[in-house]
Amino acid sequence: METKVYIDPKQIEKIFKLPLKSCLLAFQYVATEVWAGLREEPPIDHGRLRGSWQMQKIKDIQYKMSSGVEYAPWVAYGTGIYGPKGQPIHIEPKVAQCLHFVWNGMEIFAKSVEVQGQKANPFHERALKRGESRIDEFIRRALRETGE
Repeated sequence: METKVYIDPKQIEKIFKLPLKSCLLAFQYVATEVWAGLREEPPIDHGRLRGSWQMQKIKDIQYKMSSGVEYAPWVAYGTGIYGPKGQPIHIEPKVAQCLHFVWNGMEIFAKSVEVQGQKANPFHERALKRGESRIDEFIRRALRETGE
């Protein structure tokens, strides 16, 4: 599942008003900050999601952040009644005749179960806000470093 998210265009316009070298450098700083946010904002269970984020430069002002973890959208957008479909999840065994699990210290055997799902944890939005909130700082830094 691919999701595209964008930083507020009004914030990006500030960067585009800079001289070219400073513009590219400030944009790189913002992209790197968003990428760092994607690596720090997700919840931790085993840490696979946090460690899976890759950043790829597509063009001078286009970066792609991706995760190889298949459950990243489920964490971000929720599942079951909390997800996009808004319906509980029905689980049945694929091979065995029944499901077997321990819940609240009780051993459970069931032909099928319905679960509510997981609430959304929009870590990607927090990562974007983190980058947006530092745009002015990155502009000053890029101007200082390029001498423009």
